[in-house]
This record gives sequence, C-alpha cells and structure tokens, in this order.
Amino acid sequence: APEAGTQRLRDAINKNLREEDLLQSCRTAFSGGWSGVKLYFMLGQPTETEEDMRAIPELADRIARRYYEIPKDQRNGKCQITTSTSFFIPKPFTPFQWARMYTNEEYISRAAIVKHAFNEQLNRKSLKYHWHDAEVTVLEGVFARGDRKTSEVIKEAYRLGCLYDSWSESFDNEKWMQAFANTGVDIEFYTMRERSMDELFPWDFIDIGVTKNFLKKEWERAMNAQVTPNCRMQCSGCGAARWGGGVCVEGKN
Repeated sequence: APEAGTQRLRDAINKNLREEDLLQSCRTAFSGGWSGVKLYFMLGQPTETEEDMRAIPELADRIARRYYEIPKDQRNGKCQITTSTSFFIPKPFTPFQWARMYTNEEYISRAAIVKHAFNEQLNRKSLKYHWHDAEVTVLEGVFARGDRKTSEVIKEAYRLGCLYDSWSESFDNEKWMQAFANTGVDIEFYTMRERSMDELFPWDFIDIGVTKNFLKKEWERAMNAQVTPNCRMQCSGCGAARWGGGVCVEGKN
C-alpha cells in the first residue's frame, strides 16, 4: 500500500515507505517465484498534483520492469501488477480533518488521468487498474465528518428505500441526492470546505488523548511534506502518553 505515487506525497501523508524499498521487496518476491503484486493508492489527497497522479502507473511499470529483469527461464510466466485507487476521505481525529474533498466529477477526472497514464506505460499489458466508486466516496465524506443534521438525511434515505447500499447493485445515488434535497442539507458544506483552524468540530467533546494542537501541527507539517518520526523512534508529544499505555510506555519499568 504505497498510498501515493511520489515520495513527496508519501512524506506529506507520513507514509514511511521509500520507493527503493518497495522495488527491492517486489524483486525479492519475484525471485522467489511470485509473479503478481497488488498495489493500493489514494487519489484526492491534500496537495496532490497531476504529477502525483501520473506517478502511480509509472511506479507500477517500474515494478513490472523488475520482474522482466529476471532471466526468462527463471520467471513464472508473465507478471500481473494490479493497481487499485480509492478516493481520499478526511477523518476525525487525524491531521487531515481540516481538509476539503472534491466533487464526484473531479474524482472521476483524476481517475481518468491515472487510467490514461497506465495506457502509456511500456509494460501496460502486465498492468491492471481499478478505482473506487466516486459517488459513494462523496457520501462517505459527508458522514465521516457530519454533525447531527446528517442523521435526518440517513432517515430520509431509508424512507426512500435505501437499505442495502453497501452492495453496489443496491446503491442508488439518486435516492441519496433526493434525501439531501428533502432535508435541506448541503453536501458541499461537509465536503468542499477546507476547515479553518479554529472551527469547532462535532467530535471535539470526545477526548482521545491526542490533542487538537498536535493534530494542527501535523496538518502544517503535512502541507510542507515533513515526515514525523514513528513513535517508537521519537516521541512527538501528541498527548496520548497520559493514558499510561501503548508504545509510549512499552519497555519502560
């Protein structure tokens, strides 16, 4: 799960994974007889550029090249690099809880950029690409950071017949849009705004140990693509140590 195609964006989301490590791991697996790799990425992350999007298929192609560097008589047939992208959804109690999202059309256009870039790769016959449903992403974004008003939308959607919407064959986006219209709830209020640093969130009354000030600092570090060390390497003072458990106290007597 590289999550992002470029090192800059992986640093921004604090993903402790470097490309050379990924390529070496795949080469080791290929040398051991494996011929398939599944890769997972996110589109629409804060600070993402077209370069970041196009880097996803380029990375998949470089992995395929590692396979074909192995002598032909030592390969296990053709390789298959399957890449999936989901669309980024900001979540509470994370440094990205202030981030904005995008429209359904914008998500689709980003997936299209990635899809077209896959078709340009040297080893495109060894590459497959899938992406998550954009309409579902927008709904997930609303309910991920929604307040009590969104409960009326859920109730109205249920009244309109939305019941087994976790299954794609039962999902009806038009009914959900009607539910928002009937209840007067504005989707873009929850999805399209980049929140101000002093905004009061519906979940702020919950104490998870990690302080909001720490998350604000992490948000600023993410905007500058600054990596925060793993807790086991260095304490960053998130506030969770006061609970007296976890990695904060492991190995201490």
